Amino acid sequence: MTALRALVAALALAAWTLPAAAQDYRIRLDARAQAISYRGLAPDSIDAALAVPTASGGLVTPDGFALRCNNGPYCYYLRPGPELRALPVAVSASMVLWGLGVEGLAVRATGRLVTDAGGDAPWPGTTPNAQLLEGYVEYQRSPVTLRVGRQLVASRLEPIGFDGGWLKVRWDDAALELTGYGGWGLGQAAAVTASNPALNPLDEWRPRDRQILGGAEATWRFRWIDARAEYRREIDPEDGNFVSERTALSLGAQVGPFRASGGTQYNMAEGKMGTTELALTYVQPRYAVTVGARRYVPYFSLWTLWGAFSPVPYNAVTASAQVRPNGWLSLNARGESYRYDNAEINTSIVPRLEAGGWRMSTGATATVGTAWTLEGSFGLERGPGAAGRFTDASVTWAPSAVFSVDLYAGSLARPLELRYYDATSRWIGGRGEWQFSPQHRVWCDAALVSDDRYRPDASASSLSQLRLRAGFSVAVGSGADRTPLPRARPLPR
Repeated sequence: MTALRALVAALALAAWTLPAAAQDYRIRLDARAQAISYRGLAPDSIDAALAVPTASGGLVTPDGFALRCNNGPYCYYLRPGPELRALPVAVSASMVLWGLGVEGLAVRATGRLVTDAGGDAPWPGTTPNAQLLEGYVEYQRSPVTLRVGRQLVASRLEPIGFDGGWLKVRWDDAALELTGYGGWGLGQAAAVTASNPALNPLDEWRPRDRQILGGAEATWRFRWIDARAEYRREIDPEDGNFVSERTALSLGAQVGPFRASGGTQYNMAEGKMGTTELALTYVQPRYAVTVGARRYVPYFSLWTLWGAFSPVPYNAVTASAQVRPNGWLSLNARGESYRYDNAEINTSIVPRLEAGGWRMSTGATATVGTAWTLEGSFGLERGPGAAGRFTDASVTWAPSAVFSVDLYAGSLARPLELRYYDATSRWIGGRGEWQFSPQHRVWCDAALVSDDRYRPDASASSLSQLRLRAGFSVAVGSGADRTPLPRARPLPR
C-alpha cells in the first residue's frame, strides 16, 4: 500500500510540473464534524453472600441490580456505564487531474482524514486516521479503458477494493463489454487490508497476508435486455488455497410498462447456491407497483470462523407501491414477509423458536407551493427475538436554490423478546444549508435526543443530549473547468 501511494503521489507531482496550459484539474473537499454522547453497560460483581432474594425468586444487589450467580463465590451484574463523549471529525478529498500530455490519460484519487477529538473512547471508523479510498491512473481510448492503482469495484458479488489493474473492452456493434481485474484485495467494507489491526475482532483468525484477487465480468445490452455474468476468486498467497470462488448472473428486461430484474449467485468454493431474487415492476405515469421474492444466503470467506456456525438462509416475499395522485402529493408503501429455514436446534428455555417475521413501512411527501416540502414515514417490524417501530417527519423550506431550512422529529423503539434492556430514542432538530456558489456549501444541524433503556431493575438508564453537526464543501478547478459559458447572442434576422 505504501508503494501504491508513492506511485500515485509521484504521478500527480509529475503532472503538476507540466506546463500549466497542458493540464486541468478538479478538486472537491468535504469536511464535517459532530458532537455526540453515548452510554453502554459496564460489568461488575459482588460477593455471593451479599445477594438479596426477591419475591420472584431472583437475586439482586443491595441497591437493586439483577444478579447472575451460577452457584459460584461471586455474582455478576451490569450497571449503566459512564456517559462518554465523542467528537468525530472527517475531511474527505477527491481529485481528478487530466491534460497530462497524453490523450485519454487522467489521475483520480479519493481519500479522507478521520479522528475523534472527544477523547473518552475511540469512535468507530476513525482508525486508521488516514485512508486512501481510491487512487489510480486511468487511460481511456475507445473502446478500451485501463486503470492501475487502488480501486473499488461495485458488483453483485458485493463491492470490493483492491490494489491492482482493471481493464474494460467494449464492442458497440455487439453491445458487449468484457472486464477483467486483479490485484491484492482489501478487507470487506473497508479501505484497509484484511490483516490490518483496525480489523481486529477475529485476532489470530485474520489472514497474515493480503489475499490475491481476480475477477471478470461480461455485460450484454441489446434492445430491452440487460444481462451480466460475473466471476471472482481470492487466493491465500501463503499456501495457494482458495478462500473464495463465486460466480453470479444478473438479468434485467423491460417490455412496455413491465420491468423485470433478478439474479443469482453460486458459491463454487462450497458447491452451493447463494442469494437469489426476482422482482417485477408495473409502471404507469401516476403509480408503480413492484412484487418480488428473495432467498438470502449468508456468505463468509473460507478464512473466517463464521462459516463454521452454519448460518441459516431465509426466504422472503415483498411488495411495494408508489402513487402520485396529483402534482403535489406522493405516497409510498412497502411490505415484506420472511421465514428462516429450519435451524435444526431446540432449547429448553424457549420450547418453540420463532422462525419468521414481517416488516412494513409507509410514507408521504407533499410539495406546497415552490418553497415548502413536507415528509413523513412510519414503520413496524416483528421478527425472531426483536421488534421495531419508527416514525419520523420533516418540514423543508427552500425559498431558493441557495438557502434551505429543515425541521425534523422522530422516534425509534427496539423491544427485545429474550432479554431486557429495551431501547427507545426520540429526537427533534433542525438543519440549515447555504450554498452561496456552485462550488461552496456550508451546513449545520442541531438536535435534542433522548435515549431510554428500560429494565425492571436498577440497570435502567436514560440519556438526553444536544447533538451538533456541521460541515462545508468546497470545489475548485482549473480555468477549463470553471470558466462560464459565454453570453448568448441573438441570431441575425
